[in-house]
Amino acid sequence: MEYYWICLWSVLGVGLCVPDDEHYTLHMNPLNFDKALEACLPASFLTKVTSMEEATKILKVIANMPSTEGTFEFWVGLRKEKLDCVKNDTPLKGFKWTVDSSSDTKLDQWKSLPIPTCTVIHCVFLSGEFNGTEIVNWGFVPSTCKTNRPFICKQRDENMPFMDQCLTPHILEARPLRPDPNNPHKLDLECLSGQLFKLTCSATTLKWKRDDGSAIDGICASCKAGYVRDGSGNCVDNDECRDQPCKGQCVNTEGSYLCKCRDKNGNLQDEGSVSCNELPVATFTPEGSDTYLVQDHTPTPKPTIQEGSIIIFLPDQPTPTSPTDDIEIVDKSGEQAKIFITVLIAVMTLVVLVVVVLATVKCCLRRRSQKLAMNTAEKMAVKRAEASKEKYSLENTNEKEAT
Repeated sequence: MEYYWICLWSVLGVGLCVPDDEHYTLHMNPLNFDKALEACLPASFLTKVTSMEEATKILKVIANMPSTEGTFEFWVGLRKEKLDCVKNDTPLKGFKWTVDSSSDTKLDQWKSLPIPTCTVIHCVFLSGEFNGTEIVNWGFVPSTCKTNRPFICKQRDENMPFMDQCLTPHILEARPLRPDPNNPHKLDLECLSGQLFKLTCSATTLKWKRDDGSAIDGICASCKAGYVRDGSGNCVDNDECRDQPCKGQCVNTEGSYLCKCRDKNGNLQDEGSVSCNELPVATFTPEGSDTYLVQDHTPTPKPTIQEGSIIIFLPDQPTPTSPTDDIEIVDKSGEQAKIFITVLIAVMTLVVLVVVVLATVKCCLRRRSQKLAMNTAEKMAVKRAEASKEKYSLENTNEKEAT
């Protein structure tokens, strides 16, 4: 007769073991999926449930737990990676067992089907309802991996080589892992960025490590701004000054850089400061030197430009210290003066045009008023003449009647 053990650990740490031909441990302390994976190592792994027989054994132990009446949820070792797609026409719906990245199963028992996606990471828990007599309405349920839940671990086979017991690493921003063709105890890792790494399984922790023994956490994750990955996969400061991004002197800092110049006194100033803006463009910076060469700032007489009756004074202009100083002096003040004169002439022309238009309008209005006045006077004269004629006719009529 074969004997086996299913071990149930309570929150108080008290173990309750039931005979079975395989070893299980039900952990009641809730953890998220990744923490549950780590908690099972190294002697066990987050369990597979690949057959009805195995599911029946686990459900039996859950039913024998004290105070378990109602709904229960336990993480099992089933997950869909970010680049994998949900396939509802397969038993595991595109999910894989984390212990060996396989999809082998004889069980297709889903309580809730996963939503079709190829871009979201999902994990699976075993859910059911215990009515006090039996467990009903049980099956797999997809979920976010960040929720804390109890979980089920399965003990590893002591006779299995440790290489076969290493948990397949979950690495973001990486292509599927491939066995090293020259060494069956190593894996080839290729990040989406194109970097390549060799991974080796640790016999003590049953975890995959880099060849140098360092952890693989975040090995392919993008570095924050200002950092790049070195040959070992570590994020290190990027020396932006190698690309000469500044007009003046570049100073590399942790994760960034500063643009500087030297003022007239030789002190470093920010490139955008007033002191830097007053300086001409430097000729060159000798390699290996921390001194930034600038031009001599000896003041020169102020040249003038006479434009009619307007005199424009130009500011001081720096003079090259030697014929070899190949710096072109641009008389920006002269250009500004020409622009000012052009604008002034345009404004004066506009004013003259406005005055001419106003004078023309005024003249027209005056002529119209005079014409109206003349027309009015003529009408009045006609009316007076007609009135006089009527009066004369009336007087003649009266004289005739009197005689």
